[in-house]
Amino acid sequence: MLAVAEVIGKARTYLGEVVPEFAALQPKVEEAEFSKELSNWTVTFSLPEGSNRKAASLADLLRNPRSAKAVSLEAEDGTLIAVKNRDL
Repeated sequence: MLAVAEVIGKARTYLGEVVPEFAALQPKVEEAEFSKELSNWTVTFSLPEGSNRKAASLADLLRNPRSAKAVSLEAEDGTLIAVKNRDL
């Protein structure tokens, strides 16, 4: 099974291939989740809406809606399963 750092690296690569305009904005990792039942990883990347502007404070960041993408990978070899929009 892949280590978390490998999973995140592969997920970021797939994100760049599938949604290059989103990946170019350097989204942050929101969460990484392993599903034992499905034997897969899901990594969620997010950006504040209108990410070209800076938040003045943490409160501003929390109030701003975010855009997110979830990348699902096979746990054993990191094969891409899906890239989906995610509600936050």
